[in-house]
Amino acid sequence: MDPLSGLVLAGGASRRMGTDKALLEVAGETLAARAVRSLRTVCLEVIVASGDGSRLPVGDRQVADALADAGPLAGLVAGLDAAAHDLVAVTAVDLPFANPALLALLARLHQGEPAVVPRVDGRLQPLHAVYARSAADRLRALLAAGERSVTAAVRALDPRVAETDEWAPADPTGRFAWNVNRPQDLEGLEA
Repeated sequence: MDPLSGLVLAGGASRRMGTDKALLEVAGETLAARAVRSLRTVCLEVIVASGDGSRLPVGDRQVADALADAGPLAGLVAGLDAAAHDLVAVTAVDLPFANPALLALLARLHQGEPAVVPRVDGRLQPLHAVYARSAADRLRALLAAGERSVTAAVRALDPRVAETDEWAPADPTGRFAWNVNRPQDLEGLEA
């Protein structure tokens, strides 16, 4: 497997949560620290796209979003630009069960596509996927044209889609795709 950079998307406004999700603690660890720790198991570097590029004390370095207040797509572009390696394992900070083994599996599936994205229950999971650093230019153009949806932007890339039978050996439950959006989503997470 080629070396991987890691990217944590942690610049969100957390409107539905009402507080910064990156700083929420689970079992004594912030979600941001948890995501960084997870990526470190398979990545040679971990970059955090933190919105402003300085607010979180985690990761090897932080980057500011490519376009302020433009959502995770802007963080993705900035992180791909900053990555040292050609492949970048990406996870969102609000995915508490991000699965490094699954990200490594997606990287092994990569054969030159702009991205390798798992599909869970019929939905692409572009915030737990592997991207080629070279996809940054196309994503930047979409961002500049007004696109804000990561899913729509990734579809425009024509990624390799990893179906359940391909990713299930690394995560049979699909739990990696479960995210935290509201305070009640945190209930039972400590367990």
